[in-house]
Amino acid sequence: MYYGAKGLELLGMTMIGIGFIIKFPQLMDPKLLLAGIVCFVAGWVIEKYILQ
Repeated sequence: MYYGAKGLELLGMTMIGIGFIIKFPQLMDPKLLLAGIVCFVAGWVIEKYILQ
């Protein structure tokens, strides 16, 4: 479960990073940003509250 939570956090950061690089001069796609934030927060919540 720990590695699943860390994997979700990594997936979220990767999605945000790739979305930023692909659309660099302009703003990144808000749907991709939201999906990245949701993945990261889900992993963080699992790690913080469920794995205590």
